[in-house]
Amino acid sequence: MGVALELFSIRDFGSVTIKDIASAAGVNTALIYYYFDSKEGLFGATLENAVAQALDNYRRLKERHSDPVDLIADWFDNHVQLSRPIRQLVKIMLDYSSTRTQIDVVDDVIKRFYDEEVEILAGSIRRGVQLGIFREVHPERAAHLASTHLDGIMVRSFIHRDYDIGAALAELKSLFWEYLGHAAVPAEMNRNLRRLQDVR
Repeated sequence: MGVALELFSIRDFGSVTIKDIASAAGVNTALIYYYFDSKEGLFGATLENAVAQALDNYRRLKERHSDPVDLIADWFDNHVQLSRPIRQLVKIMLDYSSTRTQIDVVDDVIKRFYDEEVEILAGSIRRGVQLGIFREVHPERAAHLASTHLDGIMVRSFIHRDYDIGAALAELKSLFWEYLGHAAVPAEMNRNLRRLQDVR
Protein backbone atom coordinates (compact mmCIF):
# COMPACT_ATOMS: atom_id res chain seq x y z
CA MET A 1 0.00 0.00 0.00
CA GLY A 2 2.95 2.32 0.66
CA VAL A 3 4.30 1.78 -2.85
CA ALA A 4 0.80 2.16 -4.32
CA LEU A 5 0.31 5.44 -2.43
CA GLU A 6 3.58 6.76 -3.83
CA LEU A 7 2.73 5.76 -7.42
CA PHE A 8 -0.84 7.07 -7.22
CA SER A 9 0.49 10.40 -5.94
CA ILE A 10 3.18 10.72 -8.65
CA ARG A 11 0.90 9.68 -11.50
CA ASP A 12 -2.88 9.38 -11.61
CA PHE A 13 -5.22 6.51 -10.81
CA GLY A 14 -5.94 5.66 -14.46
CA SER A 15 -2.31 5.38 -15.55
CA VAL A 16 -1.04 3.21 -12.66
CA THR A 17 -1.37 -0.54 -13.25
CA ILE A 18 -1.16 -3.48 -10.85
CA LYS A 19 1.94 -4.54 -12.81
CA ASP A 20 3.56 -1.13 -12.08
CA ILE A 21 2.83 -1.48 -8.36
CA ALA A 22 4.06 -5.09 -8.24
CA SER A 23 7.27 -4.17 -10.06
CA ALA A 24 7.95 -1.18 -7.76
CA ALA A 25 7.20 -3.28 -4.66
CA GLY A 26 9.32 -6.20 -5.88
CA VAL A 27 6.47 -8.71 -5.70
CA ASN A 28 4.48 -10.87 -8.12
CA THR A 29 1.19 -9.42 -9.41
CA ALA A 30 -0.55 -12.59 -8.21
CA LEU A 31 0.34 -11.68 -4.63
CA ILE A 32 -1.43 -8.32 -4.97
CA TYR A 33 -4.50 -10.01 -6.44
CA TYR A 34 -4.43 -12.47 -3.53
CA TYR A 35 -5.02 -9.62 -1.07
CA PHE A 36 -6.97 -7.23 -3.29
CA ASP A 37 -9.62 -8.14 -5.85
CA SER A 38 -8.70 -5.37 -8.26
CA LYS A 39 -6.81 -2.14 -8.74
CA GLU A 40 -9.90 -0.34 -7.41
CA GLY A 41 -9.79 -2.52 -4.29
CA LEU A 42 -6.11 -1.74 -3.74
CA PHE A 43 -6.71 1.97 -4.38
CA GLY A 44 -9.57 2.04 -1.86
CA ALA A 45 -7.52 0.19 0.79
CA THR A 46 -4.48 2.41 0.18
CA LEU A 47 -6.48 5.61 0.53
CA GLU A 48 -8.34 4.27 3.57
CA ASN A 49 -5.03 3.41 5.25
CA ALA A 50 -3.54 6.86 4.52
CA VAL A 51 -6.67 8.62 5.80
CA ALA A 52 -6.77 6.43 8.92
CA GLN A 53 -3.18 7.45 9.74
CA ALA A 54 -3.99 11.15 9.25
CA LEU A 55 -7.14 10.89 11.38
CA ASP A 56 -5.29 8.98 14.13
CA ASN A 57 -2.84 11.85 14.22
CA TYR A 58 -5.68 14.41 14.47
CA ARG A 59 -7.26 12.40 17.31
CA ARG A 60 -3.96 12.29 19.20
CA LEU A 61 -3.73 16.07 18.89
CA LYS A 62 -7.27 16.40 20.22
CA GLU A 63 -6.56 14.12 23.20
CA ARG A 64 -3.32 15.96 24.02
CA HIS A 65 -4.86 19.42 24.33
CA SER A 66 -7.59 20.98 26.42
CA ASP A 67 -6.58 24.50 25.34
CA PRO A 68 -8.19 25.30 21.94
CA VAL A 69 -5.32 27.62 21.00
CA ASP A 70 -2.75 24.87 21.59
CA LEU A 71 -4.75 22.34 19.57
CA ILE A 72 -5.19 24.66 16.56
CA ALA A 73 -1.53 25.76 16.71
CA ASP A 74 -0.44 22.11 16.80
CA TRP A 75 -2.84 21.28 13.97
CA PHE A 76 -1.09 23.81 11.72
CA ASP A 77 2.40 22.74 12.89
CA ASN A 78 1.47 19.11 12.29
CA HIS A 79 0.69 19.93 8.66
CA VAL A 80 4.14 21.44 8.25
CA GLN A 81 5.81 18.33 9.70
CA LEU A 82 3.63 15.92 7.69
CA SER A 83 3.39 18.03 4.53
CA ARG A 84 4.72 15.24 2.28
CA PRO A 85 2.12 12.54 3.10
CA ILE A 86 -0.68 15.13 3.32
CA ARG A 87 0.39 16.51 -0.05
CA GLN A 88 0.29 12.97 -1.48
CA LEU A 89 -3.19 12.46 -0.07
CA VAL A 90 -4.51 15.73 -1.52
CA LYS A 91 -3.01 14.91 -4.95
CA ILE A 92 -4.59 11.45 -4.99
CA MET A 93 -8.00 12.79 -3.94
CA LEU A 94 -7.76 15.54 -6.56
CA ASP A 95 -6.84 13.07 -9.32
CA TYR A 96 -9.59 10.66 -8.25
CA SER A 97 -12.23 13.41 -8.28
CA SER A 98 -11.39 14.21 -11.93
CA THR A 99 -11.86 10.61 -13.15
CA ARG A 100 -15.10 9.02 -14.24
CA THR A 101 -14.43 6.12 -11.92
CA GLN A 102 -16.63 6.00 -8.85
CA ILE A 103 -15.61 3.77 -5.96
CA ASP A 104 -18.08 3.97 -3.08
CA VAL A 105 -15.53 3.09 -0.40
CA VAL A 106 -13.21 5.84 -1.67
CA ASP A 107 -16.00 8.42 -1.67
CA ASP A 108 -16.84 7.40 1.91
CA VAL A 109 -13.19 7.61 3.01
CA ILE A 110 -12.75 11.11 1.54
CA LYS A 111 -15.97 12.32 3.19
CA ARG A 112 -14.93 10.84 6.54
CA PHE A 113 -11.52 12.53 6.34
CA TYR A 114 -12.96 16.01 5.82
CA ASP A 115 -15.87 15.51 8.22
CA GLU A 116 -13.58 14.47 11.06
CA GLU A 117 -11.02 17.18 10.35
CA VAL A 118 -13.78 19.83 10.44
CA GLU A 119 -15.33 18.30 13.58
CA ILE A 120 -12.02 18.46 15.50
CA LEU A 121 -11.29 22.02 14.38
CA ALA A 122 -14.87 23.24 14.90
CA GLY A 123 -14.92 21.77 18.42
CA SER A 124 -11.79 23.74 19.34
CA ILE A 125 -13.10 26.92 17.77
CA ARG A 126 -16.42 26.54 19.58
CA ARG A 127 -14.61 26.08 22.89
CA GLY A 128 -12.43 29.12 22.20
CA VAL A 129 -15.52 31.24 21.50
CA GLN A 130 -17.19 30.00 24.72
CA LEU A 131 -14.05 30.86 26.73
CA GLY A 132 -13.88 34.33 25.19
CA ILE A 133 -10.50 33.58 23.55
CA PHE A 134 -11.96 33.90 20.03
CA ARG A 135 -14.50 36.33 18.65
CA GLU A 136 -18.00 35.13 17.79
CA VAL A 137 -17.65 33.06 14.62
CA HIS A 138 -19.56 30.11 13.18
CA PRO A 139 -17.29 27.17 14.23
CA GLU A 140 -18.07 24.87 11.28
CA ARG A 141 -17.64 27.64 8.71
CA ALA A 142 -14.34 28.71 10.28
CA ALA A 143 -13.14 25.08 10.28
CA HIS A 144 -14.13 24.67 6.60
CA LEU A 145 -12.26 27.90 5.82
CA ALA A 146 -9.02 26.59 7.37
CA SER A 147 -9.38 23.15 5.78
CA THR A 148 -10.10 24.57 2.31
CA HIS A 149 -7.16 26.97 2.42
CA LEU A 150 -4.90 24.17 3.60
CA ASP A 151 -5.89 22.15 0.49
CA GLY A 152 -5.20 25.25 -1.59
CA ILE A 153 -1.64 25.45 -0.26
CA MET A 154 -1.04 21.79 -1.09
CA VAL A 155 -2.44 22.21 -4.61
CA ARG A 156 -0.36 25.37 -5.16
CA SER A 157 2.75 23.36 -4.25
CA PHE A 158 2.11 21.16 -7.30
CA ILE A 159 1.84 24.20 -9.57
CA HIS A 160 4.98 25.95 -8.27
CA ARG A 161 7.86 23.51 -7.70
CA ASP A 162 9.80 25.83 -5.39
CA TYR A 163 6.74 26.69 -3.29
CA ASP A 164 7.54 27.01 0.43
CA ILE A 165 4.77 25.02 2.15
CA GLY A 166 6.09 25.85 5.64
CA ALA A 167 6.03 29.61 4.99
CA ALA A 168 2.56 29.41 3.40
CA LEU A 169 1.19 27.45 6.37
CA ALA A 170 2.73 29.93 8.82
CA GLU A 171 1.02 32.78 6.94
CA LEU A 172 -2.30 30.90 6.90
CA LYS A 173 -1.99 30.27 10.63
CA SER A 174 -1.35 33.96 11.27
CA LEU A 175 -4.33 34.98 9.12
CA PHE A 176 -6.54 32.40 10.85
CA TRP A 177 -5.64 33.83 14.27
CA GLU A 178 -6.61 37.27 12.93
CA TYR A 179 -9.89 35.86 11.64
CA LEU A 180 -10.61 34.37 15.07
CA GLY A 181 -9.65 37.64 16.76
CA HIS A 182 -6.84 36.02 18.69
CA ALA A 183 -3.50 37.67 19.49
CA ALA A 184 -1.56 34.49 18.72
CA VAL A 185 2.03 35.65 18.83
CA PRO A 186 2.03 36.95 22.44
CA ALA A 187 -0.01 33.93 23.56
CA GLU A 188 2.42 31.47 21.95
CA MET A 189 5.41 33.34 23.40
CA ASN A 190 3.86 33.17 26.88
CA ARG A 191 3.27 29.42 26.52
CA ASN A 192 6.87 28.89 25.42
CA LEU A 193 8.13 30.92 28.40
CA ARG A 194 5.99 28.85 30.78
CA ARG A 195 7.39 25.64 29.29
CA LEU A 196 10.95 26.91 29.75
CA GLN A 197 10.20 27.82 33.37
CA ASP A 198 8.73 24.36 33.98
CA VAL A 199 11.91 22.76 32.61
CA ARG A 200 14.03 24.88 34.95
